This record gives sequence, structure tokens and C-alpha cells, in this order.
Amino acid sequence: MSTESRLQKLTAEIIQADLDAYIVSAVHHVTYLSGFTGDSSYLLVTRDRAILLSDDRFAIQIQDECPHLEVQIRGHDRSTPQLLGEVLSKLGVRKIGIEAAYMPVAGLEKFQELVPTATFVPRSGWIESLRAIKDASEILTIRRAISIAEEAFTNFRNHIQPQDSEFDLVNRMEFAIRWAGGTKSAFEIIAGVGERSALPHCPPSSKKLEEADFLLMDWGASYEGYKSDLTRVIKSPYANSARYRMIENRLHDLYKMVSEAQARAAAKLRPGVHVREVDIAARGYLAEQGYSREFNHGLGHGFGLEIHEAPQIRSNSEDVLQANMVVTLEPGVYLQGFAGVRMEDDFLITPDGAERLSSLPRDWAFFEG
Repeated sequence: MSTESRLQKLTAEIIQADLDAYIVSAVHHVTYLSGFTGDSSYLLVTRDRAILLSDDRFAIQIQDECPHLEVQIRGHDRSTPQLLGEVLSKLGVRKIGIEAAYMPVAGLEKFQELVPTATFVPRSGWIESLRAIKDASEILTIRRAISIAEEAFTNFRNHIQPQDSEFDLVNRMEFAIRWAGGTKSAFEIIAGVGERSALPHCPPSSKKLEEADFLLMDWGASYEGYKSDLTRVIKSPYANSARYRMIENRLHDLYKMVSEAQARAAAKLRPGVHVREVDIAARGYLAEQGYSREFNHGLGHGFGLEIHEAPQIRSNSEDVLQANMVVTLEPGVYLQGFAGVRMEDDFLITPDGAERLSSLPRDWAFFEG
């Protein structure tokens, strides 16, 4: 789907809602609809035109990235909201939609001050629902973001050192992502050494790899604005043999169980399926194994320009899967004082099922390296 097609769909929503215009303020939504990858800008969409409002810093970039788009560039003597207010006044629009989920109260008050004759109407979900279904170019870019993340993991695993702290491991992965061709990491990388892996969003600490026998890494690459999201638990190459033998069987059982939970959920992925069915396939299995309380987060989520997008795959979600959605599945079991085991892969919903986009092995041999 081209940016022009996306704008046409948004315009149809504007007309259906009896609005004169719609202010797109979320950075990733401006990118999605215009192709402009900078920030600090607005996209104003009316019933018959789209105008990108930005500043001198981005003038050349906008020419390069979206040369056919109507543009208004401000100088240093006024703000972008002031420029938008002037444009709205000149256009004479009176009923203007705003992105309720992204427009702060202070921003809305500023627009009301700048254009007192207009009525601003909060709207939610229009662009998010468009973004939930990926087009061919988006899927291709996401595939590349995943391959970069996987290449980065291989390089990372080959270069970790026993003295590496969790801080060091996070930095190593960030470097590996950039070295493999990523723009940056897709989110704050998680590195959990040993028992600290039982913290689902483990903040990095000074704990060193040599102090434990396994490691959880949750990472992803950003490429041309699109994300990937993966998690693996691996045995440390510097594991203490005697210490590791004491936990090996228990860790192996957890690993197999989480892998099976993901496989059961993946088997449910297809268009028309309610995401609660997918969630219960994993959550119900883990509960049968006696670990209902130890799986304490949602099963997965969509991703794309943001790392968390529709659909949300959790027990209280109303979302339904559709073809060309891209989602993660990340079941986990977290035993405080021992270990957290999470396995996360990326999937494309196809017309008749799902394709696993990530290709890192999921078996115990991969864990042991």
C-alpha cells in the first residue's frame, strides 16, 4: 500500500466522521502516511489535500523522502504549532479531528487558543487499524529487521566475555545490531544473567556472565523504521560444569515446556481467530503444568513502526487476527531465585495460517550452543 493509498483511507474516515480535517501528530503516524522519517512535524489531512508542516532543519530531507507532498516549512521565528494554527485559519476549517491517544492536553489547549473558531474532536484508532495490516513493502522490511537481529545475535554470542556485566551485554548487542545493518535496537535490550532472568523486564545491572550459567536476551533491530523482537535463553559458554549439572535438568524441563507452549499458540494463528484463543493455548498448557502464576504477562503483540502495535495477544483483548498482521509470541515462566525462561519469535498471519518469520533454532541444542 502506498502512502497515497493510506491517505485515501484516512480521508474516507474523515468524511465519514463529518470532519473538515485531521491533525496527525504521532511521529510514527506521520511517517506511515507521508514517508517522512524526521520528527517535530505535523501532517494535516483535509478532505482534498495533505500538508506536511515542519521546520527548516528538515527541508532537504523532506524533498528527498516525499517530493510530491505539499509542504509548509516554518522559520526560526515561530513554532510548528503556530504554523499549523495559521494554516488551519487560512483553510477556514471548523471541525478538526485530533489523535486523542497522542495529543497532550497542553497541545490541544494551544490549538484552541490559536484557532478559537474551530472545534477539535478527539478520535482514536483510525491510523492504528490501518497499520495493523502490513503491506508487501512493510513485510519485506520487517523480514530484513528480523534477519539483522538474528545475525546480530550470532555475532553477539561469539564475542561475549566472562567479565561482561549485564550493562556490557546490552552494549554488545546494540553494537552487534548496528554492525549487522540495523539503525539501532528496536527497544531497550534486556539481558538477564542467571536468576535475574526471572525479572521479565530485567534492568541491566553489574552482575557478570561468569557469575551464572545461563543468560536471557530480549532484543530486536530497527531497520528503515520497522522493528523486530526476539528472545532466547542460552547456556553461558563460561558455565561452571559442576554448578550447571545441579540445575541442568530443571532448566531443560522449563525450556521444553515454554517451547511447547509457544508451539501450541503458533498452531492457532490464522485469520478470523480471536487472540484470546491463541493466548489460552499457551497459558492453559502452562497452567496444566502447574505454572499459571509464573506466566505473568501477555502472550504477544503486533509490531511494525512501533514495537507494540495491534493486535494485542492477551487474555483480555478483543482483537481478531487478520491476514498480513505481524505478531510475536513470547510465553515465559519466571521462577524467582532460579530462572526465567522466555522464548519469543515473530510470525506473519497468512491467508491460511501463519509463517514463522524468525529462524533462530528453538531446540535444546541451540540453548547449549
